Amino acid sequence: MASPLHQSVRDSLPVRLGDRRYNIDPQRLQRATVDPIRQGFDTQGTPGEQSLNQAGVWKRSRTDWSLGAGQLNADLNTSSDRRFYASSGVDVWTEGEVKLLPKVTLKNAATIDGDNLYMTTARHKNGGSYTDYIYVCDEANIWYSSNIGTGWTAVTETTALGGDVGGIATDGRYGYVASNGRVLRIEGTVVGGTQVDGTNNYWTVASVTDVWVANGYVLAGAGGRLTELAFGSPAAASLDIQDNDYKVETWNSVIGTPVGIFAAATLGDKSTIYYIGINDTSIGAGLNPPVIAAELPDGERVNVISYYGSLVCIGTTRGIRLATINGQGYLSYGPVIEISGGVSYLEAQGEFIWFNWNDYDSPFDTTDRSGLGRLSLKEFTGTIVPAYTTDIMIASIDKDVQGIITTSDNRRMFSIKDTGVYLENASNGEREENGYIDEGRFTWGISDLKALVSSDVRTSKLVTGDSVSLSALSDDYAYGGTGTSKSLATSSTADAVTDGVTTVTGATGEWFAPQISMVQIANTGSPVLHRWTLRCIPMPFVSEIIELPIILTTQTRFQNRDVYHDTYDDYVYLKSLAENRSLVTFTMGGESKTVYVAGVSYSAGSISKWSDDDDWFEGVVSVQVVTVQGL
Repeated sequence: MASPLHQSVRDSLPVRLGDRRYNIDPQRLQRATVDPIRQGFDTQGTPGEQSLNQAGVWKRSRTDWSLGAGQLNADLNTSSDRRFYASSGVDVWTEGEVKLLPKVTLKNAATIDGDNLYMTTARHKNGGSYTDYIYVCDEANIWYSSNIGTGWTAVTETTALGGDVGGIATDGRYGYVASNGRVLRIEGTVVGGTQVDGTNNYWTVASVTDVWVANGYVLAGAGGRLTELAFGSPAAASLDIQDNDYKVETWNSVIGTPVGIFAAATLGDKSTIYYIGINDTSIGAGLNPPVIAAELPDGERVNVISYYGSLVCIGTTRGIRLATINGQGYLSYGPVIEISGGVSYLEAQGEFIWFNWNDYDSPFDTTDRSGLGRLSLKEFTGTIVPAYTTDIMIASIDKDVQGIITTSDNRRMFSIKDTGVYLENASNGEREENGYIDEGRFTWGISDLKALVSSDVRTSKLVTGDSVSLSALSDDYAYGGTGTSKSLATSSTADAVTDGVTTVTGATGEWFAPQISMVQIANTGSPVLHRWTLRCIPMPFVSEIIELPIILTTQTRFQNRDVYHDTYDDYVYLKSLAENRSLVTFTMGGESKTVYVAGVSYSAGSISKWSDDDDWFEGVVSVQVVTVQGL
């Protein structure tokens, strides 16, 4: 090894690699950058974005939104290009387009503003004709409308209720209400017939809290008691399906299905769904004792269940689950769709299920909203996990939705606690003035920085004053927090199907979250979005390969001084760096980089002779180093 004096002289050599310094032959030095973008090969039969040259700008587009909301990360391997993060005021359920939702209108007399605005409908036959009725509870009153909410009248003889209504149900023709120890049947506009216990329209049930109709049976819940109400007979313990307070504290919801009845109950923080079979040994034999069909996770309580299209929909304190019926009355449920505040009301029509969404926390502004969300049974994002997003809502309201029905002309009507009843406008009526979609985070598949360069949107031809805009949040914005959104790339369209490509400068980030804003002011319809596109240039770290021609001789002359090497020891050191892929410091002139050694070699003619001690060679050894990022 070299003496301390020789070592101090060696420290003056111009190139440092790891712990040692060397002299090099500048005429043989080579260095070049490595193109970080590999050449792509499209092996798919149908051309798409993957077919474009990766050496140019990279783009992300969306042309369909019909898998709904709930996807924060938009372009992971597991992400869907038909799903987004959140929305407000927009209808996404038509494939290939987004438009504004209908407005809603307050449809009630000033007195319908209680804290128990439960709703149902019935189609009652009066003489030879049918009339469609909507019923709304309001404290100790029942209001009805026979013209889709234009005018409300109190149901006759509701004073017999004697207290606030706890629940309302329908069998399709009649309404049933539970209040103050009674269950009454509504026939059109009145509580029908003489109100005598055990008639077809009046039953006494102590402490009754709710009433349901399932498979033709009228069932009442009173604490842990679930009992059948027989027509023409008073309520009786002999008709109880269950009355065990140690098993059930409260019955929450009862539904009928082709295989039997399901009833959801709660005890403490535990919810259980029971299956109640129908005894078919003889006509009128009644219902079988309940058996457990499914148990919810501890702490998640069932609020409501509904049967539709061979599926059971379960509204819980956490959100919504779908379940399938297996065998004779067993339920297998899927993952929960988290809905803040939980779900207590469901309304199924067509391919959709509407649900209450109380005090919706919009990511677009701080305005409170309450109203409806919507599930699609046509599109699923996982095993029995339906697509979903927000639907019609009321701004500046943060109170609970208490009822949802579908009117005879196929519109949604819902009630809000202490506020009133709202009706969705007809399809040709006024639309929302604005709506939004947060598309979620796009990384373009890499974690490196990228720079936005352009954007554009494609719409149907718009009315003057209407617009569709595209902007983007970058990753330096506190996502979901407070502050001002950074509009990095905006395209507005008016009187045209496209406004061309908008150039973007100065916008960089690890990810971008595109946001769509739709505005209409003329009330002649909704603007319709068909596509948006963002383009970026990736900014990955550019590695450099440096071929270092290290002079490895026993004696090296540098700046009129002799420097001595143990050539074999230095060769072994350099080779160990390559074998271990050690990250070391490389210094040459005024630059210092972190590198790893990729190879060590002697080329033909680079070895001049054996070293003085015949232990190794003397000459020029080529050492290939590669720069790395961030160290």
